[in-house]
Amino acid sequence: MDRQSIFDEIYDPLYAPLPDSGSYLKRIGHAPVVNADKETLDGLVLAHQRNVPFENLDVYDAETDLSLSIPALYDKIVLRRRGGYCFELNAAFMALLKSLGYNCYAVSVRVVAGFERFMPLSHRGTIVTIDGVRFFCDVGFGGPSPQSALFLDFEGEQPSGSNVFVIDKGDNGVVINRLVDGNKESLLAFLDMPCDPVDFLALNEYQSKSKNSMFRNTRVCNLVTETGAITLNGNVLRVHDGDKTVEEQPATEAELRDALKEHFGLAVSFPLKLE
Repeated sequence: MDRQSIFDEIYDPLYAPLPDSGSYLKRIGHAPVVNADKETLDGLVLAHQRNVPFENLDVYDAETDLSLSIPALYDKIVLRRRGGYCFELNAAFMALLKSLGYNCYAVSVRVVAGFERFMPLSHRGTIVTIDGVRFFCDVGFGGPSPQSALFLDFEGEQPSGSNVFVIDKGDNGVVINRLVDGNKESLLAFLDMPCDPVDFLALNEYQSKSKNSMFRNTRVCNLVTETGAITLNGNVLRVHDGDKTVEEQPATEAELRDALKEHFGLAVSFPLKLE
């Protein structure tokens, strides 16, 4: 096999079309799409966040390789009803959007929430253009995440879910902020420059395999609900319902499996770690 054939075998699946958009829509509990408009896009973002959990079980518990090929992601998320983290979820979501007629491209993002120093690129987002208007979408950020598409070129306040977001633009690119008590809390930052699927291979390799990656050091699961969110950090399960939070800690692997199944719809066969 020549060099080009080897490269095609490795990289072509990253650009493959989605095998079946109808099954994907059923997976996220969304009706068939008639119009590729902003209202539908908002519904797709929210449906994805409520039905496909952000989770790193393959990285933390199974310690296995993660494929970013579209067929592999479709198999994992749609057929096996798993979740994933940003490089998986936003890649699959963009493939879904393209299959539905949306014009979109990926961006490489820095997570800046809670950090004072300049952080490395470690996240993936999606820019969608509808009738010349651009929007930022994200179904792979553990939270707090916009639960709808944000107007990328509008710098005013944008309510989304229970939060309000403000987008700033400057010499360092685009910054997505959340308003907390009237003050801006920076969450994500990125240069408005299209990235190809191959650009995320190295980032995914680091986040899934480096001993310095958060995802290798602790279990993280998150699912948006109608009244809040459900999170699993390590072995600590928290159910956020409005202003109330109920916390529990599964004590055995069996209890942990039950919690993953009950709250996140996740069933896996590999061993789970007890922290």
